[in-house]
Amino acid sequence: MIAYTTCNGPSSMFTGLDGRFMRRDVATTAVNMTYSYPTYDILMVLGDSNTQFANDPAKNGFVAQLAEFYQRQMDVLNRGFRGYNTSSAREIIGSVLPKTSVAQDSTTTDDISPLFKFAKKLKLTTRADEITKALWPYQKQNYPGISNILQLIIILFGTNDSRVEWSEAYNPIDQYAEDLQYFITLLQDPDSEHYSPDARIMIITPPVVGDRKIQELAKSRNTEPEWYNNRTQTYAAKAIEVAQAANVAYVDLHTGMEDVVAEYRKNISSTDVLDGYDNYLIDGIHLNVNGSAILFGLIHDAIAKNWPEMIPLKS
Repeated sequence: MIAYTTCNGPSSMFTGLDGRFMRRDVATTAVNMTYSYPTYDILMVLGDSNTQFANDPAKNGFVAQLAEFYQRQMDVLNRGFRGYNTSSAREIIGSVLPKTSVAQDSTTTDDISPLFKFAKKLKLTTRADEITKALWPYQKQNYPGISNILQLIIILFGTNDSRVEWSEAYNPIDQYAEDLQYFITLLQDPDSEHYSPDARIMIITPPVVGDRKIQELAKSRNTEPEWYNNRTQTYAAKAIEVAQAANVAYVDLHTGMEDVVAEYRKNISSTDVLDGYDNYLIDGIHLNVNGSAILFGLIHDAIAKNWPEMIPLKS
């Protein structure tokens, strides 16, 4: 979208934001202009700061790794919102999830991409959703088209929800569970404007909390800790409970990290229960390079287990 501002010149003229004069009819055309770009199918990651920061290749961010893993297969969208819990995410979810569009049922776009041309050769239907089912897995590199269907959504919340009660970000555990189920329902309910029948759903539990680091940071700020690992663990268990009840895939990141930390302690012969967490967290709550590697590995394994057709064949 291109915006223009009015000027003090002739009434038939506008001034663009770049300072150039143009005729009013040209400006009006520009203001009303919209663009449509060919895209791949979509993998969306929805979450809090551990998702928002996961695009950073310097931190080996798990979203950056997913983008590399699925290059020329899917567009990976990072929808991470720092400081959000599930309830605050629920307030904006309508602007985040794709809306069901009749465009997916159109037969007027047959020749837009090689995907549709290939489907036409095979005498397949030209409905975008059915073509996707027929040709998935996109295990080899392909080209963007108009079949931009949400194929997988990964949801990672709980770190902020599980903060102590006096924190503004605290979200009661039952509300946390209700919100997670709400997100699932939006995608699975045929009456929902976000109905995505092809979308695979994966819930990820919050990661561990490094209590020692959190206590150190709180002391340096002359305040009380807002996070405790045992609180986050109960939210992790609740996330799994919601996923199992809804029959969607899940990744137990909390247990996965606890297992790695426990193994680390064995290797250094430590009996300190707080040892090891700093190897996987930057500040007690955010994943570092090692923590991101654990999460990506767990996501990869969950995809391979639940949807093996989604593991691309690299050419």
